[in-house]
Amino acid sequence: MRNMIWVKGNPKPVKLSEYDKEKLKAQINAAIEKYPNLQKRISRMEIKAGRIYFYELHEVKPLLPQEQYTIPLIDGKYFEFIIARITVYARNCSLDFQRHNNKWMAIDSGTLEECIAKITSSGWFDSMS
Repeated sequence: MRNMIWVKGNPKPVKLSEYDKEKLKAQINAAIEKYPNLQKRISRMEIKAGRIYFYELHEVKPLLPQEQYTIPLIDGKYFEFIIARITVYARNCSLDFQRHNNKWMAIDSGTLEECIAKITSSGWFDSMS
C-alpha cells in the first residue's frame, strides 16, 4: 500500500510576488536538472496561486476528427496531462497527485527538492506513456 499524507485543516499556500516566482523557477530548474528522466518528461511548468504544476505531453493517434475531442489537441496529436503539483507553504511543500476525478491528494511533504525527488521515485507519478 502506498503512503499518503493527511493534511490537517486547510493550510493556505504562500502568496508569491513576481520576484519570488522567478527565484522559485530558478530553484526548480536546478533541482530538476538532477533528474534527466523527469527533465525529459516535463513539457511545461506553471506557477500560480502558490502552487507549481508540472505538465507532460502524450501523443495520441486520433480516432475521431479533432473537432470531436472535448479537450483540444496540441499540434493536432498531443494531449497535455498534469504530472504533479507541489504546493508551497511557509515552511515546507506538499507533493500532490491528481486523481481520476480531478481531486488532489497529498502524497508527501518536505522541501521543494525532496518533493521533486519523490516525483521520480514514487509510483504515483509514473509516466503514462
